[in-house]
Amino acid sequence: MSGPSEQQAALSSLRGPPGGLARSHGGLAAFWRSVAEDVLPDTTPQETRAQLAALDAWFTGGPACALVAGSDPSFRSALLARWALSVAERRAAEVIFVPVSAGFGTAVERDMLKLFFGLFKGSATAMFSRPRSPGELTAAIRLALGGVGWVSSVPDDENPQLLVVLDGLERAADGWPDPRIPLLRDPGEGAHIVVSVDAEEHAPSGVPWRDRLAWVAEEMTLISCSAARPSPDERATARSALESLGEEGALAARAFDALAASLAPVSRDDLVRAVGVDPAELEALERAPDPARRLVVTDDGGAYRFRDDAARARWAASDRVAAIEDAIVERGLSTLRACKAASEPHVAWPPYLVEYLGAHMTRRGAGVTDCMALVSPAWLRAWIDRPGGLVGFLADVQRARRAATDALLQACRFGTESDPGASAERAARVCDVVWCALVDGALCAKEGSRDEERDPAEPYTEPAVDLTRPTGAARERAEALVTLASLVTGSEQQLVQGWATAACAGLDEILPRPIPHVTTDRSMADPERTRRIRAGATYDAVDGYLSTDMVIRSTDLSPDEAWRLAESRGGESRMVSFAGILPDLPEDMREKAVREVMSAYWAHGDRVALRVLSACAPWMALADAARVVCSELGGDWTSDFPGMLVGFGSLTELSPLLLRLGGTAAVVGVARAIAEVGQWLP
Repeated sequence: MSGPSEQQAALSSLRGPPGGLARSHGGLAAFWRSVAEDVLPDTTPQETRAQLAALDAWFTGGPACALVAGSDPSFRSALLARWALSVAERRAAEVIFVPVSAGFGTAVERDMLKLFFGLFKGSATAMFSRPRSPGELTAAIRLALGGVGWVSSVPDDENPQLLVVLDGLERAADGWPDPRIPLLRDPGEGAHIVVSVDAEEHAPSGVPWRDRLAWVAEEMTLISCSAARPSPDERATARSALESLGEEGALAARAFDALAASLAPVSRDDLVRAVGVDPAELEALERAPDPARRLVVTDDGGAYRFRDDAARARWAASDRVAAIEDAIVERGLSTLRACKAASEPHVAWPPYLVEYLGAHMTRRGAGVTDCMALVSPAWLRAWIDRPGGLVGFLADVQRARRAATDALLQACRFGTESDPGASAERAARVCDVVWCALVDGALCAKEGSRDEERDPAEPYTEPAVDLTRPTGAARERAEALVTLASLVTGSEQQLVQGWATAACAGLDEILPRPIPHVTTDRSMADPERTRRIRAGATYDAVDGYLSTDMVIRSTDLSPDEAWRLAESRGGESRMVSFAGILPDLPEDMREKAVREVMSAYWAHGDRVALRVLSACAPWMALADAARVVCSELGGDWTSDFPGMLVGFGSLTELSPLLLRLGGTAAVVGVARAIAEVGQWLP
């Protein structure tokens, strides 16, 4: 059995590396302080020993993932904290323990991701020197879970082991985990992942947690975690005590409701200015009798929070909490509108409102138009001088992009093809997606840490951005606008050409980029190529797939001949084979051919394959076109901001998909976004 010094060393290791974000995290410090003061002094009861043994058995011989389910959050957290500490003491694995809790400031996805990444002892990735957004944090964490040797040398360099505990996932506050963006899926060798929840299924949706985590049932185990004695319902006792006080108790109850609506510890000033608590209500809370007042504590910085998650969860069930959140959202949006309209737009925002307005909007299902207000100069000004302002602002940009993506896919549902209203909605929403991608890319370019060398052992500290630093994309912006101008005619072309002319000022000659397309001109067919194919040569043995202007080469094979040849191909060759015959196929065969192209892309897609896919846009289903734009814009193909404008996977290469989704309106709207973001974030 380890002694006090080993236990203290293990507790210290669970706080993260010295000098990093995790070590200075007040919520994490409060969690482990409560463990040291309230959990560890108690003798381990017999039933707890059996459950600790079950966790040990899973760790040594079970699958990579475990779901620990138990209805008593206090008992569950104490059990897992005791066990994780024992693993760290034994040096059986490097241990990452993330308590998910509004009381500890880790219930919102952005806060959780920053703490999670900050707990790694070494560089979690060679890809990101310092993650700047939730997307980069997620990618870096997944990379670490897939390559344990980068972040662990415990018990030794030859057999590194990593234990990750995400405790209390039912308390996640703003829609995560999202199975579309799996954080904990497919861990690598040596990684062990524990997620604790209140029940096997997520309430109230009834969706199994393994589905939300994107886990495969065969690769996880379920461990029940039941307390011998259920915790008393202190909230009911507290409410009864307040009700007995009449108006004084009602005032205090409203302050408790406001705390239950808050997504992190909140200062007295923020309770008044951001959450909307009347000072008289706060005074009543302070005077509340012990059964109620003891439910609320203040942290080292004077911020209020519920003492434990069970009490908060029971109080948060009140209908009044939803109304308080709606008021927080309206308070934030009305202030943003005032900033936009005011001649002097600088506002002294309450810190809580800046940090958590976006999360409250997600929880209350704010519409895409309201969410897009978070991707604005006024909101960037509110964030940018705050600690962690870049990550915080880009988290809100991600919220807006998700909302725009969902709205775009809704406008692409079956039966909307010929609906003018749906077409206008698609054009507007695809422009919102592009706007978010451009703002994200421009700010990351200005931050610039990918161009800097960094010590792999340096702990994670939040990045900052110099808005005066150029993005380095002036020429690419001009090329993109010139290219988009070539896709439209009439007054729309004049409008886009005006933006292009302004962007080209001071640059050498700018020419439009070629646009991927499948030619319908039969005169381009190569008789010799056709003859050789009929003689048995394959497509990849007869010339390249694409001409220099990215037109898919055609042949004068009959549709049946070409179809048989396409069916015999695989991967990228299969894509090109089917794409090249699309203009000549009857409607029923054409739909099937496009599905073949889509399937081959998702299975084998690379940069060239994305060009082929874009060329197929005129025949693509609307929903498929939307998914490609939303998933690939700013993705793996565009590793820097200039590449988002021109080049592989860029807006110019995806422009056939823009036309498919929203016609000329989408092209003009995207050009406007490029021009306006260029003026805002040059």
